[in-house]
Amino acid sequence: MQHGIKREKLSENARKTKQEKDKLKIKHYRRLTARCLDNKHKKIFTKETLAETETLLDLNPEFNAIWNYRRDILVHLFGSGEIKKKDVLEKDLMMVMQMLKRFPKCYWIWNHRYWCLAQLQNDNEANWKFELGIVSKLLELDSRNYHGWHYRRYVIENMENVARARAEGDKGKQVLAELQIDLMDFQYTTEKINKNLSNFSAWHNRANLIPKIFDELAKIHDSEALERYSEILKIFESPTTLIKHDLDLLKTGIYMDAEDSSIWKYMHWLVSEDLFVKDLEQREEFKPVISQLLKDVEELNALEKEDSANDSDSAWCLKTMVMLKALLLRGNEVSALDEVKAHLERLIELDPLRKGHYKDQLAGEAPLF
Repeated sequence: MQHGIKREKLSENARKTKQEKDKLKIKHYRRLTARCLDNKHKKIFTKETLAETETLLDLNPEFNAIWNYRRDILVHLFGSGEIKKKDVLEKDLMMVMQMLKRFPKCYWIWNHRYWCLAQLQNDNEANWKFELGIVSKLLELDSRNYHGWHYRRYVIENMENVARARAEGDKGKQVLAELQIDLMDFQYTTEKINKNLSNFSAWHNRANLIPKIFDELAKIHDSEALERYSEILKIFESPTTLIKHDLDLLKTGIYMDAEDSSIWKYMHWLVSEDLFVKDLEQREEFKPVISQLLKDVEELNALEKEDSANDSDSAWCLKTMVMLKALLLRGNEVSALDEVKAHLERLIELDPLRKGHYKDQLAGEAPLF
């Protein structure tokens, strides 16, 4: 039994048959590998060697040297005019798409897709909207695939580049085009988070987008152009509006799973980011918001202790309590407070892998937030 799947027991005849088939496959793979590497060494760049690399990569997409060889062949054939650049690159995009269905986390497949699109973009032939649809489908299959999220950011960045170019130097139109793309991307993070609060990549993307969107909004004066985004823009009325909205979302998450690091890390970013801190302070809401959050975390920790077999605190609750108390008492000698010291000493017991960091915090040699 492995990963919940019962191992199939083969009969002796079936085992021998499988071994014979495997020997033939291995022999074929070794022969093909030797031929491709020899052709690579001899710098043979032909349609035939291109086809052989595809066969070999289909058997082993982790073979980075062969991906490099394939790209060398393609560049040579483009230059000689023996193949149509756009047609072949689009064919390669289809090829790697099929491979990604089988190996969605293989670096070399993703690398080749980036390369193909870079070649197309050089000729203004890349279809970024299509790529966005492709990566969205991949993330439906695995919403936490960091390769997919990284690729999505790459696609969005290129969509923004194209939009800026189309605006022909009009700064207002350029900012508006970027903002519309970023708001669409923000909505996407919300959808993914609502489906799975433990989606670290979605939270990370959200944290990157929020300051950028506020910066873009400050430069926009044509409110009519944003009418279609009126609902989402309600939470972007101010940083205070947004932090309150997202803290409500996070409170649901921590009560569902008090040990989900992705939720806590995003919370720590929210309450310490200058964008929010300064706006809360300006509105005299910093202390009420942080105090209420501290109360919620303390209540959650009490519940976690009740539910645990050995009356144990939640490490993430304690870390957050230390941080929130430090935020509330900035300018004071918070490391000397008995409560903060007690939390850090308890964390040394609960989380020994990071005890050095907690000791530094106790000694005042590391920040508490």
